[in-house]
Amino acid sequence: MSARGLSFIACLVMAAACTSDVEPLTPAQREAVSAYVSKEPPSPMRRLDAELGHRVKLLGYDLDRARWRPGETMRVTWYWHVLAPPGEDSALFTHIEDPVAERSLRQDGNGTLRWLYGPEHWRAGQFVRDVQDIHLPEDWTGDSADVYVGITRGGLRMRVVGAASHVDDRVLAVTVPTPRAHESDREPRSVPRVAVVQTKDPPRLDGSLLDPAWSAADTTAPFVETRQGGPASFAASAKLLWDKRYLYVGVEVQDALLRSGHTRRDAHLWEQDCVELMVDPDGDGRGYFEIQVSPRGVVFDTRYDTRRMPKPFGHVDWDSKTRVGVSARGELDDRAADAGYTVEIAIPWQAFSPEGEGASTPAIGDEWRANLYVMDLAQEHQRAAAWSPLGIGDFHVPQRFGILAFEGPAEDVQGTNVGDRLQRPGGGH
Repeated sequence: MSARGLSFIACLVMAAACTSDVEPLTPAQREAVSAYVSKEPPSPMRRLDAELGHRVKLLGYDLDRARWRPGETMRVTWYWHVLAPPGEDSALFTHIEDPVAERSLRQDGNGTLRWLYGPEHWRAGQFVRDVQDIHLPEDWTGDSADVYVGITRGGLRMRVVGAASHVDDRVLAVTVPTPRAHESDREPRSVPRVAVVQTKDPPRLDGSLLDPAWSAADTTAPFVETRQGGPASFAASAKLLWDKRYLYVGVEVQDALLRSGHTRRDAHLWEQDCVELMVDPDGDGRGYFEIQVSPRGVVFDTRYDTRRMPKPFGHVDWDSKTRVGVSARGELDDRAADAGYTVEIAIPWQAFSPEGEGASTPAIGDEWRANLYVMDLAQEHQRAAAWSPLGIGDFHVPQRFGILAFEGPAEDVQGTNVGDRLQRPGGGH
């Protein structure tokens, strides 16, 4: 999109924030929204032309598959044309229903567009691209799935007119065949595994993986596309080490445009560029931890009792006492071409005992579950890569985390004997 178009969208979003009770968007969010809102009419693969409440027209949609097997994630893109502002109390909804078993899945808040720029923000004349990645549960038993979509205002559904098929003011957009896979296709995909070698000398946290300690560490496979595990759109990989005090994580990222405007601890780093680590020490899907580090060296950390609970962002008051070192290969937040950045993270074992019960130091032979991600705010959209693919559009899938296998020391690695070489975030890494 042109700079003029981006400015147009930003002005519209800012105007929406200033004239309603809706929480204002951050600059990074406004820029992300620009990838989904346009003044130019789209060309959907399948036309619908359903009008809702004389305010919004559903022009049509795209699907990325003709069949939708249980356990698979389908991408559907809805195309909306705003005739008049839907109103502050409006919201999108999507229902997936089994017409035989009378089972229903609600996907109302699924999608970046929906949580960044729902219809309460929309303005007349806009064309809105609404992308949803919808996971069909493994235990889906029906032969098909009816996909309904619509808009509510004040808790009531807007009246649907002009649609070829609609029920109770819901547009029946498409019925997708859901053939059951053969049992051999239902075998769970393996997750990646990496050796975490014990080190005698801690690496210097200076944003470089050239420290002698890192030469003993295995490198993960290149990070992949987060859902299905195909090639990622940018390169990233990681190394891990451990000693009696810390878990060390080093991540190399190739990034042609570095964006890192957040400066406060526990800011929403995932809105821009950052490295993200999730750790589930006992692998039970409960009591897991999340730590993010930006190219600026800012840290966000939180912990969860169960998957995504408590909402919205876990126990953000938790302090992991993480220490980091970061180096950027380029200038942050300008428009010049960059090369990427490196993040080094040292997490004390006490961090994984949030109740203060002492260090949870692993033993040689132990295996923990963890995943690594890189978030990247590119020129026109947000993208991501993961060490272990997740199968759905959600990072919080502990059963899909990879395996950290703790091993003893490799061959002796000569380090620099400089006492406590760890530096705190922002301490001149």
